[in-house]
Amino acid sequence: MRTEFVQQFCIDCHDQYTQEGGLNLEELAFNPSDASNRRRWVTVFDRVRAGEMPPEDGDRPDQTSLEGFLSTIDAPIIQVLRDETQTLGRVRARRLNRTEYENTMHDLLGIDIPLRDFLPEDTYHDGFATVAQAQQVSHHLLEKYLNAADAALDEAFGRALDGEREPFSHTYTSAELGRKVGQRDPWHVGDKTIAWSATQVYHGRVPETEVKRTGWYRITLHDAHAVNINSNQGVWCTVRTGVGFATAPMMYLAGVFRADDTPRDVSFDAWIRKGHLIEARPTDHTIERVRGNKLNNYRGSARDKRPLPKVPGLAYTSITMESIHKSPPPDEVAKRLFGDANVDVEMPRDEIMELVKRFATRVFRRPLTEDELAPYVLLVDEDLKAGVSPRETLKRGYRTILCSPRFLFFNETPGELDDFAIATRLSYFLWSTMPDETLIAAAEAGELTGKRTRQKHVQRMLDDPRAERLVEALADQWLNLREIDFTTPDAGLYPEFDETLQQSMVDETHAFLAKLIRDDLPAANLVDSDFAMLNERLAKHYGIPDVHHEQIRPVSLTPKSHRGGLITQGSILKVTANGTTTSPVIRGAFINERILGVEIPPPPDNVPAIEPDIRGAVSIREQLEKHSNQTSCAACHIKIDPPGFALENYDVTGGWRTRYRNSRNKTSGLPVDPHHQTADGEMFQDIEQFKQIVLRDPEQIARNFTHQLTTYSTGAPASFSDRTVVQEILEQTRSQQFGIRSLIHAVIDSSLFLHK
Repeated sequence: MRTEFVQQFCIDCHDQYTQEGGLNLEELAFNPSDASNRRRWVTVFDRVRAGEMPPEDGDRPDQTSLEGFLSTIDAPIIQVLRDETQTLGRVRARRLNRTEYENTMHDLLGIDIPLRDFLPEDTYHDGFATVAQAQQVSHHLLEKYLNAADAALDEAFGRALDGEREPFSHTYTSAELGRKVGQRDPWHVGDKTIAWSATQVYHGRVPETEVKRTGWYRITLHDAHAVNINSNQGVWCTVRTGVGFATAPMMYLAGVFRADDTPRDVSFDAWIRKGHLIEARPTDHTIERVRGNKLNNYRGSARDKRPLPKVPGLAYTSITMESIHKSPPPDEVAKRLFGDANVDVEMPRDEIMELVKRFATRVFRRPLTEDELAPYVLLVDEDLKAGVSPRETLKRGYRTILCSPRFLFFNETPGELDDFAIATRLSYFLWSTMPDETLIAAAEAGELTGKRTRQKHVQRMLDDPRAERLVEALADQWLNLREIDFTTPDAGLYPEFDETLQQSMVDETHAFLAKLIRDDLPAANLVDSDFAMLNERLAKHYGIPDVHHEQIRPVSLTPKSHRGGLITQGSILKVTANGTTTSPVIRGAFINERILGVEIPPPPDNVPAIEPDIRGAVSIREQLEKHSNQTSCAACHIKIDPPGFALENYDVTGGWRTRYRNSRNKTSGLPVDPHHQTADGEMFQDIEQFKQIVLRDPEQIARNFTHQLTTYSTGAPASFSDRTVVQEILEQTRSQQFGIRSLIHAVIDSSLFLHK
């Protein structure tokens, strides 16, 4: 029946000569055992079931023929996938990514040094760094893991057995900080140190604060306040660390704060490398700034005669720098490593073996059999026979354990997961780290295979501060915020953009996702909401009045706000644009794939990309019309272009616009025209009308979010055969309007999560 259906309804457009959409059904055999072939037939299935094929202007099948054809594709593919799952599992070998590895080592050893930089960048599949299919292992990667383990164990053993290094603490008074007066150094005025709102890079750097050793430091600016401001006005400032010279231009953000006319102490914790110093300065590009060369006047004894700039500035009386640890104290580190044992004395073999077994059990996240422990016992015996000290014997044994696949990979077997495997999945899903003692105890008691007790643990974990890691992971991976720094808006076209604004954008998205999870808000909020999470700086950029608070908080929106949901947040709009122009294609593809759940295939190899016109001579609509009118492009652009054009009123910084900026005219370029029509032919005039069309089908928004959660939490995308389970998840949460927290619970309770 499949062949007859294709011959009657499909072959005219998809034979070896026409091949519309690059599909040649004349030569496409049906072989569901082949993954590539299977994907092509799933695409055919979806297009036919959605009514997109055969086209409306052609010969259309009756319902019986249609259902019969679909069943000839559906049933065989599902059977093949279920057979593969039963034999191999949905997920292949899932490995810890860089973030999970670092968090786990910190919790396991009680250390706080960065470790992810030891490892190469993660590979991403479907947007996520957790997908097993993309995680390869090589000798090079194993060497990196060895280096990371060595650094971690050196730090842990040193703190546990040798004690803390002598702490550093010093308060730099204004007199100390005012020794140098130059273009980039803050000014010493009376008892104050002042950094001005200036165009000069590194202005506000404090050479005296250069650190002598790498580590965590607490930076406190005492009596920080703004100068040269009006009443109720504030100045947004940043504290950064780095070399502070053009020879090493990279600077690292330690914190953002708003200074007003009331002095207060502000503190930030930052990892600072040896030789780096502190820079504290106003970084709000929406206020008046002084050119750098205007600051390079007067030096030495003449400095008190110089006129003060009339622009806003950040003043403070002193800076305190103190070394800290964000990890437990040495005695707690020792307890994690050695329990109550004294490692610096002669230890009997049995006691050393007990420590190795204890450590391996924690590292592997489950009890070990004697056979599993045997290789590590053998290594310890070899060291003891060679006269190696207990300390070094344990360290080398721990190093071997930390490089074992049992640690680096999830220990799962095809079929239903046991309690320990569920504990691991839960912990890395919600916390991006190893299970805590409570979760391991629950696994030992067999509580996690029971739905009611498992849900109690999920509630506890979602309410824990560590659940912020879930928010960060979803933002960085699903929403691509890891690329927030990849482009910098052109300073000539977008002079209002600054680092404070960018950080506020990221904070907005994090706070928004956290609120959706905490309050179990409906999934429709991903597209539109009646609130936004804003501070003063971001509200000013969005043109939303009467927001004066420093911290991100919920703010009610009106129709004039042009905001609401994820898709109009500055962070999303920035990562879907370059530093100069916006593209409806890039934004449209992102919204389709990440928010709406519409898969967009890659463009044909023979179709060139659209070159941006920064001169503003030709509108993006005119460029796209020429591009998408090509037959090979039209099938995808009918889906891509609608959300892309709906977002055209937002520039590369996420600001609202009615005209384009360009190199010839920054304020009165060509007018923005966001109107378009959906793939179904329904017209909309702007983003608000587009949102309302999308919101008619909240189930599709929830379905896509369920797919995203499934991919991230299990390490494999939901397959064709998983669609019935996804639908069950949606039915379970329908009465909660597909609440975000409810969807998380339902995914965890599904067979997709509870089976390999």
